[in-house]
Amino acid sequence: MTLFILAHGCPNCRGAIDDNRLTRGFPCEACLPRADNGVCESLKKSGKLKSLSVYCQARDLAQNFEAQFVRALKGPPSRIQLSWALRLYLGESFAIVAPTGVGKTTFGLMASLLEPGKVLILVPTRLLADQLGGRLEKMAQAAGLRRQILVYRSRKAERQRLETGNFDILVATTAFFYRRFAALSAFSFRLIFIDDVDSFLKRSSQVDLLFKLLGFDEEEIALAVKLRLTAEEERRLEEARRRLRDRTLIVSSATLRPRTNRLLLFRRLLGFEIQRATSTLRRIEDTYLEFPSYETALKKVPNLVHHLGGGGLLFLAGDLGREAVEEAASYLRNQGLSVLSYLELSPERLYEEMSRGDFHLALGLAHPTNPLVRGIDLPQVLRYVLFLGVPKYLIPTKLTLAPRMLLLVLQALMPLLEDKERSQALADIIYLRRYQGVKEEALERYPRLKERFTTIRNRLSDLLKDEKFLSRLRQSPEVFVEERDGELFLIVADTTSYLQASGRVSRLTVAGLTQGLSVILSWEPRALTSLKRRLRLLGQEVTLKPFESVDLERLLETIDKSRQAVSSSGAPDLFRTTLVVVESPHKARTIASFFGRPTARRIRESLAYEIPLEDRILVVTASLGHLVNLSRLKGIFGVIKEGNRFLPIYDTIKICRTTGEELIDPEETKDCPPGELWDKADLVAGLQHLAFCADEVLVASDPDAEGEKIAYDLQAFLRPFQKNIYRLEFHEVTPRALREALKSPGQFKTSRVKAQLTRRLLDRWVGFGLSRQLWKTFGRRGLSAGRVQSPVLGWIIERALEARQKKARLEYLLGDRRQVLEIEDISLAKRLFEALPAAKIQVLERGQEFKHPLPPFTTDLILEEANRRLRFSARQTMALLQELFETGLITYHRTDSTRVSEYGRLQVARPYIVETLGEEFFYPRGFSEEGAHEAIRPTRPEPSERLRLLLAAGLLELKDPEAALSLYDLIFRRFMASQMRPSEVEVARLRFELEGFSWEESVVTKVLRPGFEQLWPTFFPLKGEDFRPHPLNFRLVPRKSPFSQGSLIREMKERGLGRPSTYAEIINTLLARGYIVERRGLLFPTALGKRVYRFLKEHYSHLTDEELTRQVEAAMDHIEAGELSWQEVVREAYQRLRPLLEAVGDHSKT
Repeated sequence: MTLFILAHGCPNCRGAIDDNRLTRGFPCEACLPRADNGVCESLKKSGKLKSLSVYCQARDLAQNFEAQFVRALKGPPSRIQLSWALRLYLGESFAIVAPTGVGKTTFGLMASLLEPGKVLILVPTRLLADQLGGRLEKMAQAAGLRRQILVYRSRKAERQRLETGNFDILVATTAFFYRRFAALSAFSFRLIFIDDVDSFLKRSSQVDLLFKLLGFDEEEIALAVKLRLTAEEERRLEEARRRLRDRTLIVSSATLRPRTNRLLLFRRLLGFEIQRATSTLRRIEDTYLEFPSYETALKKVPNLVHHLGGGGLLFLAGDLGREAVEEAASYLRNQGLSVLSYLELSPERLYEEMSRGDFHLALGLAHPTNPLVRGIDLPQVLRYVLFLGVPKYLIPTKLTLAPRMLLLVLQALMPLLEDKERSQALADIIYLRRYQGVKEEALERYPRLKERFTTIRNRLSDLLKDEKFLSRLRQSPEVFVEERDGELFLIVADTTSYLQASGRVSRLTVAGLTQGLSVILSWEPRALTSLKRRLRLLGQEVTLKPFESVDLERLLETIDKSRQAVSSSGAPDLFRTTLVVVESPHKARTIASFFGRPTARRIRESLAYEIPLEDRILVVTASLGHLVNLSRLKGIFGVIKEGNRFLPIYDTIKICRTTGEELIDPEETKDCPPGELWDKADLVAGLQHLAFCADEVLVASDPDAEGEKIAYDLQAFLRPFQKNIYRLEFHEVTPRALREALKSPGQFKTSRVKAQLTRRLLDRWVGFGLSRQLWKTFGRRGLSAGRVQSPVLGWIIERALEARQKKARLEYLLGDRRQVLEIEDISLAKRLFEALPAAKIQVLERGQEFKHPLPPFTTDLILEEANRRLRFSARQTMALLQELFETGLITYHRTDSTRVSEYGRLQVARPYIVETLGEEFFYPRGFSEEGAHEAIRPTRPEPSERLRLLLAAGLLELKDPEAALSLYDLIFRRFMASQMRPSEVEVARLRFELEGFSWEESVVTKVLRPGFEQLWPTFFPLKGEDFRPHPLNFRLVPRKSPFSQGSLIREMKERGLGRPSTYAEIINTLLARGYIVERRGLLFPTALGKRVYRFLKEHYSHLTDEELTRQVEAAMDHIEAGELSWQEVVREAYQRLRPLLEAVGDHSKT
């Protein structure tokens, strides 16, 4: 059944179309009256093929590619090769970054054979050119393709063929390209394929020549490498891209490590980035063995190798030095082992010897620059890695002014600093990181830099002389001091070297990720603890476990099986392309970065990140929130009535860059200057391109009603281009949550979409109808009213009136605790306050009781608490929560559930509580029944002070770190307290009598068994047994205090108005319209707000009554549950609103 109409949503003619046809994959009825599966064929036959023609042609060419591939190579192409073919036939230039063995070169050769124009293939060496030329000839012959192939070797006949253009495909070296560019520039190459592009990128001048050969002139090339471009310059480059759309560049590499400053050319002229793409995927059993000394650890190595076999790496801790490597190599050879050492062979020879596979161990130092730590990719050979000593940094405490040195010391000491010191250190770290490449000897030329560096050094020197700080340092399990040769060194685990070095034994291949084993032989317990904690902090899914706990025989079997699959010629076609669409670019970048450093490509307005996983290429992009909005100029405020049904009409959102105004209907855009209108239809076109080239699309917008509508819209726009579209929901942005979601993608929740549509239609009719009445009455177009905001405005006005009435507040000390007594009789209160010390005190009873922790935060509670404790507005808190969620630090923040998942209890709460306080303090609670949403909680067991380490290392970015971490700290402590044992306390119930007036207080006098209050205290025990009240302060206060943002949100929650996603928005709208103001954290109505509310109350009380909103919210729940027809609710609402809608008349003329 049709839910809505997209005014310009037809993928073929850009005309109006309903969602029902789109979600079945068809264009509109005008294009295709009869919906059948042969869309392209039917449109061609009827002569109505328009915008879909490029996709129909690409599909046909890809089918031909597949058929010719089978003929040429006696087997079908892989799914990823077909994806590359679709990209090629849509005219996309791109970089292929994929594991060895996926078939990059084979794809390039097949594409070259099928290209009708001239093709240039560039390789690093003549030998490779000859090999590829031979393969091309064989493939062409097998497929029956007539193509003239020229492999250039500088012979006379080849020179003649080059000069006369007697070739279809030219295979040459990159050196030839540079030498004979003048000859090449005489030809127009439709396709250029560069195999192993790394060598080509070493010369910037060569890159410039490549773009000239593609047809760009010198002025365009110069423009494309400018750091900043004006809007006019951007337009000129766009024109150049359009002019040369028929030229395609494909580059292939297993690593892509460019070192040229011409990378902007690829991004700005061809739409893709050439950058170093690194994968952090690993499948390694991480283990450790502990020994009393280095010598005993070394003696264990031969025994381990005897059990593990050949193909091992042995890394010595960097502080042991080169001599230790030599000694270890000699000792191990004497034990009968075949050993290779990085000290004895050049990197090239070492790689060559290792690739043969006939050795036990290759020895190196655990340091990022060691040739064995990085750059070795031998998945069939390398099986396990041993670490002789924990990889670590040794940082001298004898400080210089070198910024790199100061940065290392500050980063190492961050966990030990107190709050004030930590804030200063973080500011220093951010400053130093900008200048870490500056040499100390160069500082004389930069006096300001030298002065700032000197200040930082002096602060650090003072800290390292402070006995209190040194005491903390000596007790730290993570950072410690050691004296070597009379000099003090800070020692911190080196996670980078550990992850890079161990990663050599688990590589991504065409058959998947190979299994590896890592064993750390440690004699330094604190260094091992430091490594464990720092790996956890990085969010790495790495758990170090005792070596003895591993089933070694089974593990070795898995290790060998995973390598047999790599060498098998019949390796399964594991790789597919999965497009994941999220709402925000920040979240897209976060997700893509889970598994390494992604590459990026831009298609129209869509920026996509690409990274390989074990079984797929993951492409992540963003919809930038909603793509469409309700029309303002069609039907009844964007809704048409067809008989007894109501259909909303949507169009793509458009933004005028000069004014920032959001526009919907094309008629609204006429006043926006030419070239300044950004239409999300361009973003949709890019998403359709990406979907067409993928094997599946997973829509991962937020897991709420608004997110479901965005997901449904995306499905509608993309279904004609991709039949495999599914819904992906995860409630925290973490690698674990994403992997779990990828295992079981779901379907779209149409009932939730219907509920969202109903709410949207009712809000539009009420809001637009009332607002236009306000415009007429008050003569101001900026005024607005709404179904929820108007009753809330009434509450604020009512509370402000009540606040004029006063009562007395007596503040007094009971022991060392401040108590409050409020009395409405002000004269009595004054007498009581003056006579307080004479009060008669009676202890009614003493007893023991358990105090229980509060549940974790829901949206309304965190908004209230952040307002009360941190003075954050609701809008600021929601923005910070969104950032914390998208950065992967907290679970989804729009929730009214207090549920805590098993993972939250056991994998987040337990490690922190046990490590910090002890096993006896852990008391897990679920709080509510199972459901989709959880409470707001941290996603990892790391307090805010440890997250500052990530900020310090540049591994975490927050717009306002202090504000974000203050909010995170509230969430973290409240959650951890909720998972701690109850506190057992002694309680006294007291009765006070004075001048015929009495009151009672219940006070905690002693904590018998501490519990959750250590993280989130909800009570404060008195010190001593002095129960006499001591007067502190007497003042008059409002009988009811004006609302703060926090208390107003609590009121909305209690009275059933608004949702977690709208609380902040309602308050912000009232402030923005000038109906209320905020003074000293409290909300007061303005004169305008009172006038507007009075008008609404007098004329439209039935539409601004909170009961209506409660009924609507209840109806939404029933619609979402499938218990109520959304059309029925809309029909009833229309009848109720009809007088208002008719009163405002034809809104398009208002």
